[in-house]
Amino acid sequence: MDEYMVAIINGGVEDNGNIIYLGHNFNFNYHAECLIDYGVHKYPNISGFKNIDYMKEPNLPIYYLSLLNNIIFTNVSVDDEMRGMLYLPRTISDEQLKTLSQFIDLIYDFKVTIIYNLALVDGMVLGKDLDVLQNENMKEQIMKFVLERQTPKKERRTYNG
Repeated sequence: MDEYMVAIINGGVEDNGNIIYLGHNFNFNYHAECLIDYGVHKYPNISGFKNIDYMKEPNLPIYYLSLLNNIIFTNVSVDDEMRGMLYLPRTISDEQLKTLSQFIDLIYDFKVTIIYNLALVDGMVLGKDLDVLQNENMKEQIMKFVLERQTPKKERRTYNG
């Protein structure tokens, strides 16, 4: 994952659970550029991607992609520090959960911040964040957090490794 800018775990009907990597060798200047490019090609009927001014709000493509139930991971590593932001949509399918579990194995050496409950307020994308402890049970922490957010308390799914 260290050679890509972005990973997207697709949601929705088409390609549900499939993962795509964008920005190989950081061939875009900004994460927003490769996300907009992806959105324009993946969702040609959604004109919003073509009109995004990412210089005003760089997280707007992430917001739109999360509305389409995509999980987005942005590689924001600097120098020798492996760092990433994991953006979660409000609903995650079982197929996405399986892929996410496998993907976490690829980012075990990253410091990860989970961003969730994204909202567009006065033209700005806002959300809540949670820093994940970087240790041997990072996968368990992330999966437990995701599952607890996804399911009503009466029917909670559990992570069994």
